[in-house]
Amino acid sequence: MSNFCRRLPSFVLLLLFTLPAGRLYSQTLFGRISGTVLDPTGAAIAGAHVTITDLEKQTSRVVNTDDKGFYSAENLAVATYSVAVDQSGFKRATQTGLAIAADARVTADFTLQVGEISQEVAVSAQSVQLNTVSGEVAHVIDTRQVSSLPLNGRNYMQLLTLTPGAVVTNPDQFSVMTSLSATNQVVNGHRSNQNNMTVDSLGNLDAGANGSLINNVSPDFMQQVKIQTSNFSAEYGRSAGVAFNLVTKNGTNQFHGSAFEYFGNDALNARNYFSP
Repeated sequence: MSNFCRRLPSFVLLLLFTLPAGRLYSQTLFGRISGTVLDPTGAAIAGAHVTITDLEKQTSRVVNTDDKGFYSAENLAVATYSVAVDQSGFKRATQTGLAIAADARVTADFTLQVGEISQEVAVSAQSVQLNTVSGEVAHVIDTRQVSSLPLNGRNYMQLLTLTPGAVVTNPDQFSVMTSLSATNQVVNGHRSNQNNMTVDSLGNLDAGANGSLINNVSPDFMQQVKIQTSNFSAEYGRSAGVAFNLVTKNGTNQFHGSAFEYFGNDALNARNYFSP
């Protein structure tokens, strides 16, 4: 009995190591804004108050700079933000129009000018933010494009064809409309079953059903689609193809909606060439 008790923990550990491990999905639907706050001489300003505001929801988060003047705001939802810096003895500085995509790393540095805190230096940054943190190659499709582009059967997988290097290998549109096929396109020569499909970082590919989507998310729910084709980090494991991550809308302070109708009738069909 004593020998059995001594061997039981080893047996349990062996069993745990041999069990198939489920995949852990990374939190790839949030972004980050970080930067450094300096004075006119280039010295770091410690303890400055940095306010990050979601321009759509008007919700804010406040962080402070460390002794090196560095600040970082993590887990920011996909949206457009403004960043304001306040410190006694310096003018208030603001950068607005900072667009955060899924898994984006945006840098917003500040050099504060000496003056009253009631004075403000504002910068509008509507241009595309350059990614200086990672070498990933990604294509972002925003909600305006999703709602404007025609999707056959409302299958969002067709957005993959907007990516450079994408090729349609199966022109069977019936499979797109009925079986939610996710294997009709390839990117950069990879097999179509090597693409990793996620919705809010959770897997959305049924590999055992001929590569079909588990859930065809309605375009009305889509905030953004991010398609990473190469050089993405190990957190996007599983596949050698693209990392296709769909981020759903999280709401704003304004009510809005849409309506659509499908209408099919043979009266709309093209006239047969041999018809009288």
